[in-house]
Amino acid sequence: MAISAHIGPDTLPGTCQPRRILVVEDECIVAFDLTIVLEDLGYAVVGTATSSDEALRVADAQYPDLVLMDINIAGHTDGVHAGRLLTARHHVPLVYLTANVDTATLGRALATEPAGYLVKPYNEHSLRTTIEVAFRRHEAEQVRQRLHERERAQFEQKYSDMTNLARRLRREATRDPLTGLHNRRHLDYVMKREISFAQRDGHTVAFIVLDLDRFKQLNDNFGHLVGDAALHAVAELLRARIRIYDIACRYGGEEIVIVVPGASTSGAVALADHLRAGIEGISVACEDGRVARFTASLGVASFPEHGWDAAAVFSAADQALYQAKASGRNRVAVAPAGDTSFTVSLSAAAPEGALWLGERVGRETSIPEERVRTCEIETIDDTEV
Repeated sequence: MAISAHIGPDTLPGTCQPRRILVVEDECIVAFDLTIVLEDLGYAVVGTATSSDEALRVADAQYPDLVLMDINIAGHTDGVHAGRLLTARHHVPLVYLTANVDTATLGRALATEPAGYLVKPYNEHSLRTTIEVAFRRHEAEQVRQRLHERERAQFEQKYSDMTNLARRLRREATRDPLTGLHNRRHLDYVMKREISFAQRDGHTVAFIVLDLDRFKQLNDNFGHLVGDAALHAVAELLRARIRIYDIACRYGGEEIVIVVPGASTSGAVALADHLRAGIEGISVACEDGRVARFTASLGVASFPEHGWDAAAVFSAADQALYQAKASGRNRVAVAPAGDTSFTVSLSAAAPEGALWLGERVGRETSIPEERVRTCEIETIDDTEV
């Protein structure tokens, strides 16, 4: 190796410390001469190694800034394999040193994407130039990687913001702001969807139409703030007493509709009376010390007993509500049976993969488990806003 005049020391960017280099060379004399030249150039040689195993041990202990790796080294693996392990473990720039190498080995070496390649014999100038180019390439790659990570983080943040915005907008478009229940727009969609699923899968679905009794008098006597509090309290009661895949929607004013997939008429009546009793027990404290109490009337109808489509079943439930009002309020009324000229197959035993509705339903009908999972996912997605 030819030795030229001393060139000033090179240091790590932003520091006064020289760059740290690991030399992997199995010829001790060559390694010794190379160490002297590197130190004369201003680099710090943190160690020398004669095999891949020793190179990994030194690198683990010293964390070099660059590795000069002879391709033909002693041991069970060559410098190419050792270089691949070093760059994978420490992300350090690698410069290969070699005198004679075959085409296949050269191809393997280039496949590891080294930061430089130096053919023996080399002089001090080419050594320093190769090392500095390797450092510059490595630094540029780090800058590109940091920029990529920053851009990726920004993209992920924008995607998260857009997703949250979409959820919020969807919630605002389908939720009633006062009660937090779904709104009439969502109700129209849900009623048609659940009837369609019931027709396809052969199970029942019930509609419960709920209306607070004498709500106008409540507002007139106690004020609209108390009326709003009453609606909010009813909504909280519904959320506590219906299942995750039942859907409660504010239809308008003081009227609420609950869609109960899988429920027969008798099961829906049991649920409706459970809700009625709960509402009767609600009390709203007023600022003047008074306590507002109220009741509700409910109408029940179901598919297929009271109709084949959503409009027919809802109309039947609405008529039942009027019957409950006319019969004295604070009660549950059931729509009279509709047209029975059509038939639908409803198995008395739950099909495989179905989930029992429990004692509230009152009849051995079920809904497919995948429908339950779909409703649970929709509920979770809708609440994560």
